[in-house]
Amino acid sequence: MDRTIQETSVASRAPKRAMSDAWYSILLITPAMLIIFFFALFPLFYAINVSLRYEDLTSPTGVGAFVGLNNFRFALNEDYFWQSTRRTLTFAVFAVGAEMVLGVMLAFQLNQLRWFKGVIRSLLLLPLAAAPIAVGQIWRYMYHMDFGVYNAILGVVGLPDQNWLGDIKLVMPCIIVFDVWQWTPFVALIVLAGLQSLPREPFEAAELDGASTWQVLRRLTFPMLGPVLTLVFILRSIDAIRMYDAVASLTRGGPGTTTETLTYYLFRLGLKYFRMDYASAMSLLFLYATVLFAAVALRSLMRAQAERARRA
Repeated sequence: MDRTIQETSVASRAPKRAMSDAWYSILLITPAMLIIFFFALFPLFYAINVSLRYEDLTSPTGVGAFVGLNNFRFALNEDYFWQSTRRTLTFAVFAVGAEMVLGVMLAFQLNQLRWFKGVIRSLLLLPLAAAPIAVGQIWRYMYHMDFGVYNAILGVVGLPDQNWLGDIKLVMPCIIVFDVWQWTPFVALIVLAGLQSLPREPFEAAELDGASTWQVLRRLTFPMLGPVLTLVFILRSIDAIRMYDAVASLTRGGPGTTTETLTYYLFRLGLKYFRMDYASAMSLLFLYATVLFAAVALRSLMRAQAERARRA
């Protein structure tokens, strides 16, 4: 009896077999991999399949016969596709350029503040936290010709009212202004974090040597901020060329097709005209161009980082 009790107590004190590191890591990444598969990989493979077939959503047969690269041939010879691409690139160049310049200037100003830094950072997060569609509707009423705030300001200074979203010369700048207002704080906060992480020793040595402000910026600050600026430029460029919310909420591609960017054109082609085969082919070409741009930009960034590490 005593021996049985002793064996039971020894068995209860024996360490349990722990899960191996390999199975534990698989268990941790499984939920993320399932989400990536169902919401990223499966739609991608389905879009590739549709782009190689004839699919009209008005047809009762669903995915039709295999047509090879005919949909891609149609996309590359479609005038509306290239026009929407040109409008997308125009928007991205001016919007991202303005956001980079204003964001860097704002970051330098915030870096010199001594008081209320936390409050100002919180205020800068407000445009980023708001839903783009909801903010776009507010800006649409601000641009309204009859009771918009901008025409009210023009009336105060004695200038005539403007049809901001109806004039083909003003509508694209209006969308760019909206995007700059919303995403300049993002650039500023990232650059501010980069500024605050810079080492102080090189700047103290430059101050002792009598270097001017321009010399410090040109030889120390901007070269050391290069990776941060490159990264934020890539992120904003990718986000700008896939811009949809501002167009959908402000202009819906109008007047005419003046502001119909590539993503909005794909929405109209696929979900209004129900040609998912053409829309899938164009979206894959768009994806390929975006990945190629990001790869080239990141390659130059990694090369610069490797050279800097080798010199150190």
